[in-house]
Amino acid sequence: MHDRFLSRDARNMVPSAIRRFAKLINDPNIISFAGGVPSPETFPAERIADIAAKVVRERRNVALQYGPTRGLPRLCEFIAARTGASADQVLVTTGSQQALDLIAHTLLDPGDVVLVELPTYIGGTASFHARSATLAGVEQDDDGIVPASLEDVARRVKPKLLYTIPNFQNPSGRLMTQARRDEVLRIARELDFLIIEDDPYGELVYVDGADTTPMRTRDVDERVIYLGSFSKVLAPGLRCGFVVAPPSLASRIEIAKQAADLCSGMLDQSIVDELCAAGELDPQIQKVRAFYRGKRGVLIGELEKHFANLARWTPADGGLFTFVTLNADVDTAPLVEEAVKHGVAFIPGGPFFVDGSGRNTMRLTFAKEPDERIREGMAKLATVVARAN
Repeated sequence: MHDRFLSRDARNMVPSAIRRFAKLINDPNIISFAGGVPSPETFPAERIADIAAKVVRERRNVALQYGPTRGLPRLCEFIAARTGASADQVLVTTGSQQALDLIAHTLLDPGDVVLVELPTYIGGTASFHARSATLAGVEQDDDGIVPASLEDVARRVKPKLLYTIPNFQNPSGRLMTQARRDEVLRIARELDFLIIEDDPYGELVYVDGADTTPMRTRDVDERVIYLGSFSKVLAPGLRCGFVVAPPSLASRIEIAKQAADLCSGMLDQSIVDELCAAGELDPQIQKVRAFYRGKRGVLIGELEKHFANLARWTPADGGLFTFVTLNADVDTAPLVEEAVKHGVAFIPGGPFFVDGSGRNTMRLTFAKEPDERIREGMAKLATVVARAN
C-alpha cells in the first residue's frame, strides 16, 4: 500500500545484484569467488585495537564527538599531500560509496545522462539510478575505455558525467592506459562533461610497470572528481573514504554531506588518522600487496589449468578481480544455482552491463578464500561451466 507514497527517485532505486549473494559469501560450506570483500587476514587488527583504545582514552573529546563535516583536519591534510591536492579540495566520506551518493545528489537532476563503462561497478549505477539519471554505456577493451565509443556516445546523448574506474576496474580488473586517460580528458574537455574517477584499487598492484597515475593529476580545467578509500588497504569496517574535487564542487558536496550525516564517524577517522600520521600506511600497503599477489597467482594458474578451452579472462595485475568471458554463448546467471549445488559461488557478469550485454561473463575474486579452497573451487566451477557448453 505504500508504493503510492514513494518518491520518483525511490521508484528508480535498483537493488544490488551482488548483495543478493551476501549469504553465500559467509556460508563456510560454499567456496566463494563472489563478493569483493578484502581478506580479514590483511587487516592490521592488533594495531587498530591499540589505536582505538588510545584515541578513546586520550582523545575522547575528538574521537567520540561530532566533528567537522569535511573530516579531521590532519587526515584531510594527509590525503591532500598524498594526492597532490590542497586541503580545501578534500572531503572525508563514510566510504567511497557515500562519495558516489553525495556526488549524484549534488550534480544530477532527473533525466541527466551519466556515461559508464561496459561493464561497470553496480554501486555506482545504483547511486545514479537513485537520482533518476539515465545511464549510457561506453565500450572497453583491455586498454580501458575505447575513445571512439566514448566520443560517439557522448556526442549523441550529451552527458553531464562520465563514471570511470581506471585502475583495476571493478568488475573487469582492467587497467586503463595513460594514453587512453589522456584521450578521455580530451573528449571531456571538448564535449563539456565532468569525470568521476573512482580509485579504490590503485594501491593494489601486483606486477612491475603498471602505471596507475590518476587522471586527476593532469586535469587542467577542473573536470575530475577523484574518489579514494582506505577500505581495501586497512579495513572496510572503518568506513573511511574521500573525495578530492575542485573547491567550488567540494563546498557543495560538503553541504550535501551535512544533510546526510553531519560528519563521518570520528572514531573511524581518528584510527585512520593515527595510522597515517605514524607512517604505517605504506608498510601496510606493501603487506597487502604481497598477500594478494600470491592469491592472484593461484587463481590465474587455476584458470589456465581448467578454463583454457572454455573462456578468456583479464590478467588481474592489480585489484581484487578477474573477469571471465566464456567462449560459448551461455548465460551465466542460471549457472549460479548449479554452482552453489556444487559448493562454489561466483557473480554473473550481466548485471554489470547497463546495455543488457555481457550475459556470458562472470566476475571472480581471489581475495577471500585460502589457496587450497581456490584450487578446489575452480575445479568445481570448471565442471559446471563445461556441462553448460
